[in-house]
Amino acid sequence: MKFYSLKNRFHIYTLTITAISWILILAVVMFGMRNLLLSLTEDALESRSELLASALPLSYFEEGNPALEKWLETIRQSPPEFVDTGLDSDSSYQVWYKGKVIASSYISPIMPVPTKEGISLFTDKEQDDVIVWQTYAKKIKGVDAWAVATEDMEFAFDGSLTFIVLAFFFIGENFPLIYLVLPLSFISLFWGINRSLKPLVKISDQFSERAKSNLLPFSVKAVPSEIWPIVESFNYNLEIIHRNQSELELSLESEKRFTANAAHELLTPLAAIKTEAQLRERQTTDPEQKEGLIAISLRVDRATHTVEQLVTLARLDPNTLHEKTKEVDLHKIIQNVSADLGDKIKDKSIDFDINALNINQIHGLPSALTFLCRNLVDNAVRYCQKKGIVRITISQSHTNLTLSVKNTGRPLPDYMKDYIFERFVRGAGEQETGSGLGMSIVKRVADIHKAEIILSDPEDLVGLQVDVIFPIKEKSQE
Repeated sequence: MKFYSLKNRFHIYTLTITAISWILILAVVMFGMRNLLLSLTEDALESRSELLASALPLSYFEEGNPALEKWLETIRQSPPEFVDTGLDSDSSYQVWYKGKVIASSYISPIMPVPTKEGISLFTDKEQDDVIVWQTYAKKIKGVDAWAVATEDMEFAFDGSLTFIVLAFFFIGENFPLIYLVLPLSFISLFWGINRSLKPLVKISDQFSERAKSNLLPFSVKAVPSEIWPIVESFNYNLEIIHRNQSELELSLESEKRFTANAAHELLTPLAAIKTEAQLRERQTTDPEQKEGLIAISLRVDRATHTVEQLVTLARLDPNTLHEKTKEVDLHKIIQNVSADLGDKIKDKSIDFDINALNINQIHGLPSALTFLCRNLVDNAVRYCQKKGIVRITISQSHTNLTLSVKNTGRPLPDYMKDYIFERFVRGAGEQETGSGLGMSIVKRVADIHKAEIILSDPEDLVGLQVDVIFPIKEKSQE
């Protein structure tokens, strides 16, 4: 399942919205600046057109007046007299007479014939670059003439980058604090989000750092009201779990005592029955009675073994284990178990071999690991054919220690591998005596130690191989 960080989402959403807001504000400011620029340019062009109109020799503007032609010839050779009246030499202007331009500045657009007074915008498409011009036309009274002042507005319309740079300079000069407010707003948002989510992060850390077995309620101090019901409900559930666990522990402890008492009550008469049967076996000379008494002893042994295995299972309940974990040498346990089974190994003439490392220690419960090893080795010997082979190997990698037990005998069918760890499960047609609890005990001990069990057919033998893989820590990490 994929999880996401609420704090990161707050940061992304808030900062994104803030950034978009600032961009929109700057866009509005620049749009307003462009309109302001157009308005100021309009006022300047109006003043220039009026100045231009007042500087023209109006007396020349008469139909068929030869002085007009002479004046035009003069201004073509030298600047017109009205330049000294206040217009800059770089100012763009045009003088129209009867629909034609009769005088213009050096840089002057090709514009349509003026037909009305006032401001206008047009695009000069005759030049290499399409340029937007703003103009103000002033009608000269009494004659068909116009004084037109023009201004290149390319940077305000087409030169976006230039206009943006100029806008930033303008804002910096007139509103310098805005560039301080912008980063401070981001920093304030970061601080505010982190501060607001601090109680939530604290509770999250408590959840992640708390041990799974810790059922104490969480503190509700400084808990935000939005998640207070969740914490309160969780504490209520913890209280119920704690109460149920206490009741379960009492019940398991009672069951454990009952099992121990029942085992004691069962083992005592079973031992007496076996003793009586063995005594009668030695006293009688009747072959049929001897055979019957021997069968009774074998059945008593099987019943005794079953009771002992049931007691072992009861003791291995992880909720009632009180033994402390420590470093356990598996090789020594295997040697002790093998010594206890020496008579069985000898009776079957088994080729028994143990191959172990110099260091065979794992961190675990000594008694539980003894039960595991005893049942594995006992099963290997019990179900091994006469003059067969039993091989026990202990190997180690960087992260695991593997106990491998294999023997020669009947291979375990594949369908049995899914049920072999259940209680009282034995193979069909099995001749050897057993309780069907040994592998259940092995599985219980493996689960307590977080070990993995693998059942397979040996590569070099015909029989069964059981690998128990224990996780270990490297020394550098301990």
